[in-house]
Amino acid sequence: MQDVYRHIEAHADESMELLAELVRQPSVSAHRLGFDKAPELMRRVLQDAGFRSEIVPVQNDGLPSVFGVQEGTTDRTLLFYTHYDVQPPDPLELWESGPFEPERRGDRLYGRGASDDKGNIVARLAAIRAFKEVRGELPCTVKFFAEGEEESGSKNLPGLIEDRGEEFKADACIWESGSRTGDGTPLVEMGLKGVLCVQFTARRMARDAHSASATILPSATWRLVQALNTIKGPDDRCQIPGFYDEMRSPTSAEEEAVAGLPDDSADLQETFEVDSFIGGLTGVDLRQRHLLEPTANIAGLIGGYTGPGMKTVLPAEATAKMDFRLVPDMRPDDIFGKLRAHLDRHGFTDVETEMIGAVSPARTPVDSPWAKLVASTATEVYGQPAAVSPSMAGSGPMYEFGVLLGMPIATAGVGHPSHNVHSPNENVSIEDFLLGTKHVALIMERFARGPGLIA
Repeated sequence: MQDVYRHIEAHADESMELLAELVRQPSVSAHRLGFDKAPELMRRVLQDAGFRSEIVPVQNDGLPSVFGVQEGTTDRTLLFYTHYDVQPPDPLELWESGPFEPERRGDRLYGRGASDDKGNIVARLAAIRAFKEVRGELPCTVKFFAEGEEESGSKNLPGLIEDRGEEFKADACIWESGSRTGDGTPLVEMGLKGVLCVQFTARRMARDAHSASATILPSATWRLVQALNTIKGPDDRCQIPGFYDEMRSPTSAEEEAVAGLPDDSADLQETFEVDSFIGGLTGVDLRQRHLLEPTANIAGLIGGYTGPGMKTVLPAEATAKMDFRLVPDMRPDDIFGKLRAHLDRHGFTDVETEMIGAVSPARTPVDSPWAKLVASTATEVYGQPAAVSPSMAGSGPMYEFGVLLGMPIATAGVGHPSHNVHSPNENVSIEDFLLGTKHVALIMERFARGPGLIA
């Protein structure tokens, strides 16, 4: 593999130029910003790398995906799932350079999407280019799927998978990203939590009133707070009946994997300036709670007046948003139905609920051949033992590919905690980019040549 690695290193500047081109083109799915040009740019980039590429429309006037196929020397097929949309860049005043004006500073390229996920897109293309220019061919057939709505909930992906999923199916899949920890340990993650996002609305009057009338007129904010207060108890357990019924217990292999993960609790405490975690959790118990259990989180509350100074108002309407992170085998529609029934039983039939986002959880076994291949290649490239996690704490559309299409999935990529993903001054370092690219290249080589690796 040294010939391929040398090519990747020698062409790092060209890879950064391509990444800068992608970053320069806005593609903020939440605002539909830049999608007059971004899909065609992504299609052209795949075409230039040798793929038969197309822009794939989705339902409901959604933002399209881009898909490409390129044959290799074996009949094994590897799918790269990525996304070319990015998070909104706000708050703009905290950026040291424009979010869509990529800038090299030292050994890093700054800009929105430099790491998540355009950095991973370019890393995979750099590995593909290296194989073709050094060896004249790819070791395996590659399918490349770049979604346009991942950062805004993948709401049209289920319909697309229903219509054309068999075309995207492969023998195995490398997910959108991967990373190493702050101490340099390569981290291979085998799953994602699902998520249910719900908007609550309480309306009690036709218009706001003077707060002196709180003696006789109802408050929408109090009504909403009282409803929300029934959802989670002081012990941090969700109080919705049946919430935990479908939750799959972790396997012994998953528990062992969590126990072997690096302990980053001190870094978390320092970053968020907290003295302790919920329930006083530490060590393995803390990691198991974080990675393998569901959540019920109030993401925001709006009602009445919260500006400077004093305004005595009795709010007529209040809204809140919650997200519930789900683990296998919990399903968003089931939890939403149980939430609605719970509110009704407590007399809150007047509090409206709307499902505004839903993604199901997915997980590939940590002791599967695919997990072992991706972990062993990470150990070889990074020079230290890889840590394998059953799941990320976050969410994404892995269910559609891993469960509905039946592919084993693992992460591999260019990520690092210093990249400020989803935050101002997002960046990628050349070192992380090269390591992530080499890892993907070695995965392709071993996947194509080794027998029985994904059975």
